[in-house]
Formats: sequence, C-alpha cells, structure tokens
Amino acid sequence: MEPRQISIFIPSSFVGESKDLKVRTYKVGLISRSAALFRVNRIVIYSDDQDRKGTKFISDVLDYMNTPQYLRKQVFPITKELRNVGILPPLRTPHHPTGELHQGDFRQGLTVKRTKKGTLVDIGADRLALCKEKLSVNRVLNFKVEKLAKEILITPDEPDIYWGYDTLATYRNLQDSLKALKPKPDLVVGTSRLGQPITSVFNEVIGDLKGSKHLAILFGGPYSGLHDLNGDARKLADLELNTIPHQGTKTVRTEEAVLATLSVFNLLLDL
Repeated sequence: MEPRQISIFIPSSFVGESKDLKVRTYKVGLISRSAALFRVNRIVIYSDDQDRKGTKFISDVLDYMNTPQYLRKQVFPITKELRNVGILPPLRTPHHPTGELHQGDFRQGLTVKRTKKGTLVDIGADRLALCKEKLSVNRVLNFKVEKLAKEILITPDEPDIYWGYDTLATYRNLQDSLKALKPKPDLVVGTSRLGQPITSVFNEVIGDLKGSKHLAILFGGPYSGLHDLNGDARKLADLELNTIPHQGTKTVRTEEAVLATLSVFNLLLDL
C-alpha cells in the first residue's frame, strides 16, 4: 500500500559546497524535480549549519519551481537570489498545465480582486476567472473550473491527483524539525552509508511500508551525515538504510541520494 504522504528532510547545508549561485540554484532544482517525479508531498528543510540565508534560498527556489509558470511573476518579486531561475527545468506536473482550459479542470489561482460578485482569480486563462465566494486577496489557492462562458466560473476545490509539494523551512535542527511535522509520520527512515544495505532487509522494509500512511525520509548533508548531527539522528529513525550499497564514488551528494532513494522506495511501494 502506498503511503498517503511522503515527506523528505533536506539539510540547509546541501548547497554549501558551491559559492556559485547558478550551481546552487541548479542543485535545488534537482531536488525539486526528484520530489515531483516521485510524488513527494512535503520537503522539510532543517538547519545543520545555522545558515538562515541558505535555508531561505532553498525554500524560495523550491517554492518558485512548484508554482505554475503563469503565476510566478506575480508571486515572486525579482531578487538576486532568484536571478538564475531560468536554468531550472519545468516540473510538468498536473498543476503546471500547458494545454487549453476545459470545464472540470483543476487550476491553482491567485486571488486578485474582490468585487460585488465575488473574487477575481488569475488561473492562467486569457481572462480572470470569477469565484462567487469572498476570498482573501493575494493568496494562491486550488480551484475547479465549473463553467466556461463569457465568465469563467470557478469554485475552491482540492484535486485527488498529485498536486506538487509543500515546502517547510523550519530553521530548526533535524530532531526539532521532525517533531514539528504535522501530521506525524508513522515510519521514519534515515539514509546513511553506515546503515543496513537495503538489499539485506528488503522484505522487512516492504512489510513496514505496507502499514504506513506517512513516510518520512531523512537525508544528511555534505559536511554532516546523519551520524554526525546533534541529537543522535539514529534514534529518530525507525530504520537506518543504505539505499546505495556498493557505491562507486567516495561520497554521494544530497541531491543524488534523494533521487536514488526515492527511486528505490517508488519500486518498493508498488510491490
């Protein structure tokens, strides 16, 4: 049974190996693509280096990528930190539509203006859509297209398909970040080259996954693996696994570990 939710924990230091803003942007983009590819619901950025600017940078780039293209200029002001976002690959998830608008479609929309009729919303169409409810302005919400006519009529609604991820920048250590996560995960997996090779506990992991509704996966950074973090991260995890046994390189970068680990769990969840 596939978990209802998947959350991954990323250290704020994982971009610290490079001072080049373009490279740092691209590394965050790889995390975003991997998360979307394997239907991650939440990316939690925990602090392992006290770099608040680094945490905010990662969060901003992740949020930028998760936002539909037609809303980005309105939601994100031009800043130095986001000047290289043009190199980021598109997510091409269901909430990033590229085709024509149809009745019954779901769209993310930015509430623009309240009127006597309700609220005008930008959903990426050739004109603003109308929601008859009075909503707060400058908020990105999910809507369903109810009618296509002279006016595009929409209602707030939540789709039942994968709809991107949420970003949570906690500015806390791993232990406190895990405690702050809601809803609480019922299965926590730590990733480490010192963990049990996943091939040796294959059946046990599958058994644990079958009863799980919320899977959390913890990743270390370039300067501190899970064994090096304060609070003894090993005690936080139900399982500590090496998801890249017999690695051919001396080190595995965080963005590489995320892609490899999510790929493995994607297969396990389908068994």
